[in-house]
Amino acid sequence: MQLAPEGAAKETLDAISALPPDLRAFLEQHDGGRGKVGNRPLILWSAEEIAREAQSQEVSLATPGLLLFGTDGGAEAYGYLARLRQHRYGRIPLIAAGMHEFEAIADSLEQLIQALADGR
Repeated sequence: MQLAPEGAAKETLDAISALPPDLRAFLEQHDGGRGKVGNRPLILWSAEEIAREAQSQEVSLATPGLLLFGTDGGAEAYGYLARLRQHRYGRIPLIAAGMHEFEAIADSLEQLIQALADGR
């Protein structure tokens, strides 16, 4: 996977509400990335893209509290849903979906990427 060589600006990160600590730490080092994890494509958005998408995606509007941070390059997005007690990282269709379509997968960004690499 190819990661951005520089991190996001602190001001940009501060402007994203409900940014989980591990995703923030990743963005501080690498402002996004793209490639394959296992045999799945994965695009991790830059902090600016995350902020922009948080305000414009119908998925986020249909599922309050969902923060999208990437996609598979097609019809699924990856996100963080703070209101869940565990497995807050997961995937959801990029159409106007509700909470019932959020597939909770992992407790951290690292676990999510590992689950995708394992084919889940």
